[in-house]
Amino acid sequence: MTLPTASAPSDTAIAWCLLDAQGRELSSSEADRAFYAASTIKLYVLLAALRAADRGELDLGAEVAATRTFTGEGGASFTLAGDHLDPTHPDDGQQISVRELLVRMIDRSSNEATDHVLSLVGLGAVADVIADLGLPATRVERMIGDGAALAAGRTNETSARDLARTMDAIMRSGSALAREALAAQRIRIIGRAVRPGVPVLSKSGWVDGFRHDVAAIGGSDGAGFHVLAVMTGGWAEEEADERIFARTRELLPAEVLR
Repeated sequence: MTLPTASAPSDTAIAWCLLDAQGRELSSSEADRAFYAASTIKLYVLLAALRAADRGELDLGAEVAATRTFTGEGGASFTLAGDHLDPTHPDDGQQISVRELLVRMIDRSSNEATDHVLSLVGLGAVADVIADLGLPATRVERMIGDGAALAAGRTNETSARDLARTMDAIMRSGSALAREALAAQRIRIIGRAVRPGVPVLSKSGWVDGFRHDVAAIGGSDGAGFHVLAVMTGGWAEEEADERIFARTRELLPAEVLR
C-alpha cells in the first residue's frame, strides 16, 4: 500500500533559480512560487543533522537500530510501506550508523532513512535551519508518509530560490559527508545535461505531478560552481525531465554542457 503524499497540481508550472559561485542570482523565473517539495526536503533535514552534529548533539558514528515505524502527528505511530520502501535498507532491528542514514537519505533518497534522521533531530531543528537561512517559501511540517499529519493539513513545501540558496549553503558548509552524498546522487536530472568530468552535486525530488532538481555544477575544489534549481508541477515524469533538461541547457555555461 502506498501512503498518501500530496495532490497533483491542476495546472502546469516551471520555476528556476540560477546562482553563481558568490551566491549572486544570474537568472530566475517564478523563483518564489511554492511547490510541494517531495524529496528535496532532505536537504533541509541534512543541514539540521549536520548542525546538530557540530553542536555535539548528534553522534554521526553512533549505531542505531533500523526501523520503518515512527511516531508522527499527535503521537500516533505509522509504518512506511509500498513505494516509500527502499529494498536495500537494513531490516528492522539491524544496526546502522547515523552517518549511513544521512548518506542513504541523499544518494538514494531513502524515505526510511529520512524519517529516522527526523526522529533523531526533530522537525523543530529543521524549522530552525529554514529560519536561519531566511527561506520564506519553505515549510517542513511532517515526516514522510505520516498520513495523520497530512490529514491535519501539514505539508512540505519549498521554492526554486529557497532550494538554490540551500544548496549554496551546503556547498559553503565544508561538509565532506554532504559533498560525497550529493555527488553520489542516483536520480539525476540536471546532471544529464552536464558533460562527463564536470562535478555535479544534486538532489532531486518527485511524486505524481511534481518533479524537481537542484544541483551545484563545477568547481571540483568547492569553488567556481553554479547552483541551479528547477521545479515543475503538472507534467508526467518524462515531460518534466525534458523541460528541466532544456532549461539546464539554456541556463548553464556552454563549457559545462554535453
